[in-house]
Amino acid sequence: MGYRSWIRTEMLLRKLLARWAFVIVALLTVLAPAQVASAHAILLTSEPAPSAVLDQSPTEIALFFNEFVDTVFGKVRILDSSGNDVQTVKPVRDASNKSVVRAPISQLEPGTYVVIWRVASADSHPVQGSFTFQIGNTSTDVSAISNGQVLERHGLASLFDVIRWVTNLGIVLLIGGIGLLQAVRTDRLSPRSTLALMGGWAFAALGTLEGLIAYGPHISGYKIYKAVDLSLLSETLTTQYGKMQLARLVLLGIIGALIAVIQFRGTWWWKFGAWASLVGITLTLSLAGHPVATNPVALSVGLDMLHMLAVSLWVGPLMIIVYDRNMWLANDESTSAPSLRWFSRTAGFAVPVIVVTGVIQAWLMMDGFGQILETRYGRTLIVKSCLVIVLIALGAVSRVAMQRKQSGSLRQSMGIEVLFAIIILTITSALVAMPQKGTIEPAPLSSTIFQGQMIVELSLTSARVGQSEVHVVIARADGTFVQIDSATARMSMPSRNIPNGPIVLSETGS
Repeated sequence: MGYRSWIRTEMLLRKLLARWAFVIVALLTVLAPAQVASAHAILLTSEPAPSAVLDQSPTEIALFFNEFVDTVFGKVRILDSSGNDVQTVKPVRDASNKSVVRAPISQLEPGTYVVIWRVASADSHPVQGSFTFQIGNTSTDVSAISNGQVLERHGLASLFDVIRWVTNLGIVLLIGGIGLLQAVRTDRLSPRSTLALMGGWAFAALGTLEGLIAYGPHISGYKIYKAVDLSLLSETLTTQYGKMQLARLVLLGIIGALIAVIQFRGTWWWKFGAWASLVGITLTLSLAGHPVATNPVALSVGLDMLHMLAVSLWVGPLMIIVYDRNMWLANDESTSAPSLRWFSRTAGFAVPVIVVTGVIQAWLMMDGFGQILETRYGRTLIVKSCLVIVLIALGAVSRVAMQRKQSGSLRQSMGIEVLFAIIILTITSALVAMPQKGTIEPAPLSSTIFQGQMIVELSLTSARVGQSEVHVVIARADGTFVQIDSATARMSMPSRNIPNGPIVLSETGS
């Protein structure tokens, strides 16, 4: 390919990327609905059961989840049919089963009640939901109350999205910056490279500290004006998330001290201290996120750490090289040539690691790819994967420009790479807050009973917030309907020690 043909191809590629950037942003807008995401841990059942009709007041609310949950900032609220708070109780985990939560309650009068519950899932994200139950024969439609309470999204949820992005950006810059500055020996670091490295450290420290302070209010469901509630800090430090944030702050303190004496970065003790701390920082991210809720946990945590390290060693140096292009992309080949060769080799190793670990992680978290198009997490992951492919293609363009020593084209293509890397980092920060799997919806139950010359067809809609419906159709063997005077139905669930309870049936046709 001649020089002019190469220039035309490069210009066409840039135009396509510019156009597709708008398409991708629009697609992300569609994939990100305004309502709160569904829970990471899933409520399997409860006592009282959803829509249960009780003869007397229960003594406790019991919640049964598919994984262990944290109740440090948990809360169970009981509302009456008018939406007024009747009781607010702090739940506790069952002594023998960490996936079971119990909240003792006081006596309730006959009527319809809404239970609003909120705990933290194994991956440190807030989990909330609601269900209704009834005492006595008084029935009231309270679905609007329960749905309105659960779907309300407070500003702290958005603040935590920003905190995750700032923290991830800082860690990427920190790991990538130390890797770049250690690999490329220069007599003196430029002010911009030093500023980028210190900026990465500051972002990581600021995001971690704010996350530690705001976690308690976030899990408790407080609004944004209570984001800095230091009274909850001591309780936060008893949670898995709080412990990991504190450990990260300690490791960042060690890194900060090493950056202060960066002139010794060639010594063994500096290298050991820096990389041991950086690996520890990635471990704190993994132990406070999705990997600890994904089996096998050890494999999931290891893959997540490798993924983060590889991303940081690819994207971090890329950002610093573009930010301080006068140093790293200078005409002085004594500095630029070694740095670009190191970066090219590192990216060549990092990209396959990112792809392999990312695919395995997604497969483990989603239990395969069968529902990848049916969940918000899966659809967003597809968008991220497409952007990564574009980023890899841009890297190939930059490599060709580097080999041809086209400094102007190299600067421009690497600048576009940074833009896409920031978009991918933003999507990654959002993925952390999304449930990996779709909500488990029980399938409708249908059964046909033959008794002599009569046929009874029974169907039950799937259990969900609000009331389930039972349909009973009685007909003769020839298919004609039968006029009946009365019908009685009862249901029980021995596995949950739920005794026989009556079902109110009303005639809908003949």
